[in-house]
Amino acid sequence: MKLGWLIALNVAVCTVLCGLCIAYVDKPTALFVAQNVTFKLPFQAMAAPSLLALPLSLIFLAIAAIRASLGQMPLPQHSLYLRLSLATLAATAAKDELKWLFGRSWPGSLIHYNIYAFAPFASSPLYGGFPSGHTAYISAPLLLLCALKPHYTPVWLTIIALVMTGLIGGGYHFPGDTIAGLFTGLASAAGVWGLMRGV
Repeated sequence: MKLGWLIALNVAVCTVLCGLCIAYVDKPTALFVAQNVTFKLPFQAMAAPSLLALPLSLIFLAIAAIRASLGQMPLPQHSLYLRLSLATLAATAAKDELKWLFGRSWPGSLIHYNIYAFAPFASSPLYGGFPSGHTAYISAPLLLLCALKPHYTPVWLTIIALVMTGLIGGGYHFPGDTIAGLFTGLASAAGVWGLMRGV
């Protein structure tokens, strides 16, 4: 399948899934979580791996830059870590722009202010939940690892699923937000894969 058609297919699938969630799943899920989940620690623990991706990427790039400036040899697995770091940074940048573009309210905005809407280009903290940034920047490197280290694909996908579940169950994101974050990460991983196949 040509790349253009593959991109179009991914966008179409993401649009359909997110549309179904927005129409039928997101609001009931957020209300259920708000009414029934009083102990959030397990969900916070599930989502915690997403907090590691961006700092680890920045640390690797800083160390690699320092070593290069000192004329030292690259770190072991340099090419792998470079790919993962770039995928993470691409997903982080993409999710920031998409959050601003879509301006979707958070579950907290629904629970506390009865706001369930999109407000494109809004600057209010009540908006900015779509796509899920945590899902985007954990899924980008892990989906890339599915291609680079396919033997461990069940592990990578389990971590992504746990993060998404934690974000939803903890009341931080609607299901549709995490799906959009997953596809943002997928697009970032695919972009890095395509650009760096020969590196």
